[in-house]
Amino acid sequence: MRRLSLTNKKVRGVGRRLRALHKWSDSFAGWFPGELDPKERYCNWKIPVLSGLVEGKQAKQVILAECAQELINACAHLMAAKSQSAGTYRVTCSIALPDMFSSEVCIYMDEDYYQGHVKEGTYEFGSITCLREKSLANDWALKLPPGVEELGVYLNFSSIEDDWSLLGERWFFGEVL
Repeated sequence: MRRLSLTNKKVRGVGRRLRALHKWSDSFAGWFPGELDPKERYCNWKIPVLSGLVEGKQAKQVILAECAQELINACAHLMAAKSQSAGTYRVTCSIALPDMFSSEVCIYMDEDYYQGHVKEGTYEFGSITCLREKSLANDWALKLPPGVEELGVYLNFSSIEDDWSLLGERWFFGEVL
């Protein structure tokens, strides 16, 4: 279950929560959504965990890596089940750092929308830079199933006028190149 953690208390039931996440990723095996509207840009499934499990002072590296692996596994299951009629759609998972609670498995039906998330360049509110010298899979000892590729970008966006900023890394796995 996806929930916000409103305290800094130690997360209880970590093993149970990770087993539930594993069951969630396995639920994608042999299944691909049949009714995707090509007019929509994408559909997604956010990581179904308690936010304190993956963010804040209670989040542990080994748990973050296990959660990232389950997102990659879910993505690989969707890729394997993808039908010929969905040939132009991209199946990915996005691991957001430092705000891993916003990580997700995603199917992009619009190529331009996908490129807007990963294409290196300078934009109105900031920039996207590719992380060529780094690999989250290597750093966290993640196992990439056959056909799953990795692409990392650094996001640096902000608006003083609207008082927001988006800084951090996004790691895309799946059909990313």
